[in-house]
Amino acid sequence: MLTPTTLLLLSPLLYLLTLLFRTALHRLRARSLGCSPVAVYPHKDPILGLDLFRETLRAMNTHALLPLWDARFKRYGNTHYTLTLGKWVLMTNEPENVKVILGTKMAEWPIDGPRLHASVAVLGKKSIFTTNGAQWREARGMIRPSFVRDQVADLHCFAKHVGNFLNAIPKDGSTFDMQELLLSMTMDSSTDFLLGYSTNSLLEPSPEAKQFLEDFEYTSREAAKKSRLGTLLNLLPNGEFQAAVTRVREYVRAYIRKSQAEKTDKKERDYVFLHEILKSGADEEHAIDQVLSVIIAGRDTTAAAMTACFYYLARNPEVVKKLRKEIFDVEDEMPTWEQLKNMKYLNMVIKEGLRLFPPASTNSRAPMKDTVLPRGGGPDGKQPILVPKGQVVRWSLYSLHRRKDIWGEDAHEFRPERWDENLRVGWEYIPFSGGPRICLGQQFALTQIEYALFKFFRAFKSIEPRDDNGPLLLRTNLTVTFAKGCLVRATPDSN
Repeated sequence: MLTPTTLLLLSPLLYLLTLLFRTALHRLRARSLGCSPVAVYPHKDPILGLDLFRETLRAMNTHALLPLWDARFKRYGNTHYTLTLGKWVLMTNEPENVKVILGTKMAEWPIDGPRLHASVAVLGKKSIFTTNGAQWREARGMIRPSFVRDQVADLHCFAKHVGNFLNAIPKDGSTFDMQELLLSMTMDSSTDFLLGYSTNSLLEPSPEAKQFLEDFEYTSREAAKKSRLGTLLNLLPNGEFQAAVTRVREYVRAYIRKSQAEKTDKKERDYVFLHEILKSGADEEHAIDQVLSVIIAGRDTTAAAMTACFYYLARNPEVVKKLRKEIFDVEDEMPTWEQLKNMKYLNMVIKEGLRLFPPASTNSRAPMKDTVLPRGGGPDGKQPILVPKGQVVRWSLYSLHRRKDIWGEDAHEFRPERWDENLRVGWEYIPFSGGPRICLGQQFALTQIEYALFKFFRAFKSIEPRDDNGPLLLRTNLTVTFAKGCLVRATPDSN
């Protein structure tokens, strides 16, 4: 008779035998479907993957996670397995795989796993970023009216906030953090655009607004850490994190109640997102979920994309000269939406900034049943692979957008002219994701970036970097930011 002690001693062996049996079955089924084996990271700890966990945690703490993943893709292949805290993750860098996951078989790849659990804690259970199926379609339907062309093309909403941003820039050539100003500007414009009134953080930031920004950054960072380091972290208690989440949600709740109290007042905008979502019958928690989701889409990603453009422009004065020439070819100080869209070089600059610095640089999904992806198997990584039900698959746009076999030997360089060279890309370039879940706020973000760059280079003739020449350090929250900010100085146009 087996004693409890004997069973305890045998449990590692039983676990290993079970694992080997499942692996053998998986390989047999994969072979029957014409699928090939996938490369595996050479773990020193093949049980929990603590070696990779420590390396990943160290990279996150030193803001080097995305380059680390990029190096792994180059070394172990564009599709390979890694083990983190006992959970296998399939890393892929293949456009065809991403196309299947987000596009052709999107219904089979719901948001699930560590990403879902981590995001729910901050954004709530009914957010457009944490729901699937009918709930997701309902959330998307609520948000879509905010981003129709009539709303996005209203540049007057952006104008005053871009004006406040320009006024906040030192005119004496002193150093300032461009990222900090842009985060404030996009928070102001997002709340104005979506809630009908602005936080005015560039003018008179309240203590509550400052606390909200601090808490929002912290909770986003912690949620991202939970998502990338494994499911077990979601089970560990974190009082500081929960308190910050509560403060974030209460801050938005106060705006909702203020909006309800003032809903009969005249608003600067005819369409106010919050009013419409409350009219639909959504309760406070549901409204908070959607507001936080839209703030990420309208504020965080837009500020990150704009910061990237300014970062690279500060290091490429010839590009600035070419861009300013196009900008001054427009006679009007207040361009129309159509004029901005027709500025070819301006939009090439933005595309190139988004290529090298996609704000939502990583993403993941898990299939609801056993399924096949078209790439990643065999010695050349080009054969189909079998992905078991529930297997987390993660990809990195940071790496995908820098593949030399797609973008050329200068893939890591900022060169807007590449977009004028008959470059044909589909799923190789997806800064706003793709498929049915493609970002609803894409045109909102692009219009604001176009307008801000247009007005900045009408007012300033040059921008120069003022930080060190070390590697670019990226903080990976739910979106990506520059860990040390974006320190620059600007020279006003004397004309």
